[in-house]
Amino acid sequence: MKKNLIYKVVTCGLILAANHSVVVAQETVEQESDPSEITKSALEVIMVTSERRVESLQDTPMSVTAFSGDMISEGGITSIQDVALLTPNLVIQTFNISEPQLYLRGIGTTNDSAASDPAVAVFIDDVYIGRPSGAAMDLYDLERIEVLRGPQGTLYGRNSAGGALNFFTKKPQQDFEAKVGLTLGNFGLWNARGYINGPITDTISGKLTTNIRQRDGFAKNVTTGQELEDDDTKSLRGQLSIEASDSTEILLGFDYTDISGNGSNRYLSNFDVEPIFPVQAFIDAQLASNATIGNNRRQTNSDLIQSTSKELFGVQARVDVELDWSIFTSITAYRESESDWNQPLVPTLFQGKGGTGIFEVNNGADQTADQISQEFRLASETDTLKWVAGLFYFKENVTRDERFNTIFLPNILPPAITQGDVTFLQDATTESVAVFGQATWDFNKAWALTFGGRYTDDKKAINNIAINNLDTPIGGIPLTGVGYEVDASDSWDAFTTRATLDWKVTDDALLYVTYSEGFKSGSFTGQQSTAIVAATPIDPETSTNIEVGARTEWFDNRFRLNVTYFELDYDDLQTFTLVNGTNLIADNANAEISGLEADFVFAISDSFSINGTYAFLDGEFVGGVNAGNETPRSPDTSWSFSPKYEIALSNNAYIDLSLIVSHTGDFFMDISNDLRTRQEAFTLLDASIKYVSGDELWDLTLWGKNLQDDLYLTHNITGNFGGSTDVYAPPRTFGLTFNYYYY
Repeated sequence: MKKNLIYKVVTCGLILAANHSVVVAQETVEQESDPSEITKSALEVIMVTSERRVESLQDTPMSVTAFSGDMISEGGITSIQDVALLTPNLVIQTFNISEPQLYLRGIGTTNDSAASDPAVAVFIDDVYIGRPSGAAMDLYDLERIEVLRGPQGTLYGRNSAGGALNFFTKKPQQDFEAKVGLTLGNFGLWNARGYINGPITDTISGKLTTNIRQRDGFAKNVTTGQELEDDDTKSLRGQLSIEASDSTEILLGFDYTDISGNGSNRYLSNFDVEPIFPVQAFIDAQLASNATIGNNRRQTNSDLIQSTSKELFGVQARVDVELDWSIFTSITAYRESESDWNQPLVPTLFQGKGGTGIFEVNNGADQTADQISQEFRLASETDTLKWVAGLFYFKENVTRDERFNTIFLPNILPPAITQGDVTFLQDATTESVAVFGQATWDFNKAWALTFGGRYTDDKKAINNIAINNLDTPIGGIPLTGVGYEVDASDSWDAFTTRATLDWKVTDDALLYVTYSEGFKSGSFTGQQSTAIVAATPIDPETSTNIEVGARTEWFDNRFRLNVTYFELDYDDLQTFTLVNGTNLIADNANAEISGLEADFVFAISDSFSINGTYAFLDGEFVGGVNAGNETPRSPDTSWSFSPKYEIALSNNAYIDLSLIVSHTGDFFMDISNDLRTRQEAFTLLDASIKYVSGDELWDLTLWGKNLQDDLYLTHNITGNFGGSTDVYAPPRTFGLTFNYYYY
């Protein structure tokens, strides 16, 4: 690992921060200074709740990237993928509508079993989202987004071994406010959205937010005529804030989202890379098939009619009670999701249907999930001691029915089969209980010590059924034999800790060192070829993290620079690999990961500012069959550069010019480091021009994303007989957005 260079870089950064008091002294917003003395070019103070209390981002001794509501709207952040491009060491990709794959610092998962869990936790308004499919958050009218990198086992608990993503919606208020907006763009995009927020009575405020978006497809199936990668989304979110008494506040909320479309385009490529079992007839047939569509990677020629849909619904009740000695918080939530899809895994025109292909695999699934969660917290703060303690309960039920339909030409592969048709039924229940606490002791004005711990107990049970839908000795991929039905269950527990020492060098510089641990629950796999494997649990994974960081501000709050160096050790990292195109192999492996993360913002003048990020990542597996391989979704370097320039006009209106350049280094999609899963480095360019009226009651923005029209992967599956099935990110998009505000 390339640690010597990193140590030198971090050491230099810490020395600079330690000497910061000699260079600059600045009166921060947290001090009792006159707000009129804060210049327009002073940086925005971002308040976060990463440690379950409200504090400035610069006073938080953690590796956190935060986006305020203004940063989200002004930066053109409309999707969770946009968040990833501006967050060091965060990679987000999508296999289908129900399975977004989140990786932080090289840690994530591709397991799609009903009894599996993500490695990066997602929270919406402090509510844990159990299914990755439930993380389809509409990034409109948000208060902020917080990305916590590294294990968060103390305050955030299970399945946050890689980190956590927190989304916070704007809350109801007593001051009336409303907004309506309309976006028109290429590919037939139109997007209407808005919100209304204000008082209902003197003690009750309400808010309603809605979003409707439709877009034609980025790709096309030339055989069926279907447009692919289209979008039809509708969402509604409502909240009531009730001031029940001088000491009690109640927040009630609901959200509903409906997403549908025809699904992703899948293109077979990489036939120049040697597969496991090369079948030249298959390669030749697919090359001929690709030629019929002009080798256009935005087209496919499968005869399957594709479809995808997803519905999400949730309700929540939060109660905050101010006691004489602490604040009591109760968060109760219920969520449910339903999703289905039908897609080709090997998209080819089969010869038996008049095409050129000799082999095809189609895949469809229906999944429903519901969860209940309850968290109780007590929190208190004095001049020298801040603490939080709580209890957490979570229960989730997931039902998943998945079908694989496989067709071969006779006599191509031994044993000679012509068709396989297999259904896998899973019914899983997860129950988790945890108790946690954390305390920070400010033992003098400059130094503070934090200790925290969490005990988690998880239980899982699953009913796994495999059905051979055909009267054949071999059911097809991935079932090789008769069906089965098994019941399995297991339980796991863990105690995870955190310790942090931070030093407030000056009002503008904070140094810290942290030791933290993470825990991801054990699981069971689905779609297995035998009953024994389907009933065998996968061990839980644990992670330990040591990091040092500096959070600094310079030049009268015009320049902010935060730097973190970390070393992660993962034990029993859960890995999943499709072997021989038939079996999903689950295993546990150890990994070591180190890296450097930095972000900065520089208000050069009242009208010109620059944001930027940089990340270095070095991760590899230690021991086992993948020893020496790079951890997946781990670009060696990534960075972003975002200048923004404001032009003032004579009528008090102004024009904002924004540019975002983001670079992602090359990485492998799969733990095998198969060359067919390698994504080469790419650089994206987004830009916008925004006109804001003199009374600031309306604005108009011309925007574009991926302006150079780069073609890069969001997912791929390697094939045994040759090539890989690739899914690509959206092409160049552009449009015009109009917003009108009511105050």
